[in-house]
Amino acid sequence: MLILLLALIFALLGIVLGVNVETVSSANIRTVMAHPTQRQAEGLILLDEEADLPGTEQLEKAVEAYARKQEQKRQRWLAAQEKRVAVQKEKRLQEERYAKALKEAKANTARTWNGTWSGAVLSKGSGTIIGPSGKETYYNLNMSRCVAVLRAMGYSEALYPYKVREDGCKTLGGYVMVAANLGIRPRGSLIMTSRGIGIVADTGGFARRNPTQLDLAVNW
Repeated sequence: MLILLLALIFALLGIVLGVNVETVSSANIRTVMAHPTQRQAEGLILLDEEADLPGTEQLEKAVEAYARKQEQKRQRWLAAQEKRVAVQKEKRLQEERYAKALKEAKANTARTWNGTWSGAVLSKGSGTIIGPSGKETYYNLNMSRCVAVLRAMGYSEALYPYKVREDGCKTLGGYVMVAANLGIRPRGSLIMTSRGIGIVADTGGFARRNPTQLDLAVNW
């Protein structure tokens, strides 16, 4: 029954009023009724004469229901597009931030160390290696004090959340927390490590003996 009613609606709107049924809505129907052309006026008279026929009220309700569904569909599409654009924008920002961080880390490594790296990766089993910025070791201590110091320096929770990665590295903003010689690698600066980009968050006695050594914070 509804299919037949809609078919009749399309015929009436398309032939009598000259309305594009693919874009029909309550708004353009009201526009036609407010400012009809001569042809549309004749069509409205015809529709008015048919107004008392059985099923006319059902037709009007069907038109309104169809228009509502089309509007709901349009709103869902718009919401989906807005979400897609927001996701792409955030992805682009993350890529830009990473590219900037990588450039800074590589520059700091080149400035403070001129050795070579074989590609070895620090692990619990290896204990110590020569990484991309010099000797690497690891330690497992509570990092809350180091995090608090960096927070006071402006490294916010929003942009630099503290997290322990799946590989056991303790990170801030996605960067491996390391202890270093603060004289040549200031707190908060980025540096290359065998486990990715590192952020200087701590120091230790080793820094006096080996200024280019990095101690990576892990949970091993």
